[in-house]
Amino acid sequence: RVILTVDSGSHGTHVAGIIGAHYPERPELNGIAPGCQIVGIKIGDTRLDSMETGTALVRALGAAKERGVHLINLSFGEYAHIDNFGRFT
Repeated sequence: RVILTVDSGSHGTHVAGIIGAHYPERPELNGIAPGCQIVGIKIGDTRLDSMETGTALVRALGAAKERGVHLINLSFGEYAHIDNFGRFT
């Protein structure tokens, strides 16, 4: 099985760094889970203009479950191609 993944941005890495920041000598700089183990699973792809798909999200959640992940941060989305269009519930 071949899986091609192209990085679509660094936002998730940035967020993970904030969450897991660990400074033993300067605890005021620590993140909310200092020293945690981070599993990065990307669902956006530059081949799709960084768009996420439902299939990619389901596969990512399955991969996280297989790895025993306890907490998941979902941070994704892209700008709308049509201004002032959408729905809030």
